[in-house]
Amino acid sequence: MHPEPSKWYCDVCGEPIDDAKSGYVIWRSAAPSKDRDFKIIHQSRCDRKNYESSNALEDFLGPRGVAYLLSFLSVGPALHNPQGGYNKVADMDEFVDFFRRCQTPFYEEARRRFQNERFREDFGDSNELYPYLPETLKRICENYEPAK
Repeated sequence: MHPEPSKWYCDVCGEPIDDAKSGYVIWRSAAPSKDRDFKIIHQSRCDRKNYESSNALEDFLGPRGVAYLLSFLSVGPALHNPQGGYNKVADMDEFVDFFRRCQTPFYEEARRRFQNERFREDFGDSNELYPYLPETLKRICENYEPAK
């Protein structure tokens, strides 16, 4: 476990990606301008040609990564958008999961444990914030096995 996201699990083969330089992100771009099905993969080795969009995993990490990730949701106050409601994401929950995988310490390791039966019993009455706090995610990694 690492305090900053530095290890991921490939969404194609399930094996670890131990270095951001070895990782890549692919996603589908659906009309009209709605992106979906974000996957973190091993670059080249696990690529899927039927995904229209891709970029280096490194581009989604750190403060620059936050800026890139937020650009999927809003053009922000620097750009005028007379139509309003700019959002390129088809499924907000899926995108938030991807965002957390790139930005939240311990999330990638902990998410493998979210289907653990004991975890689900222990966290069944949690609020929407508590399970995603870095200190809680760290404890999840230390106290629960990945679901089988």
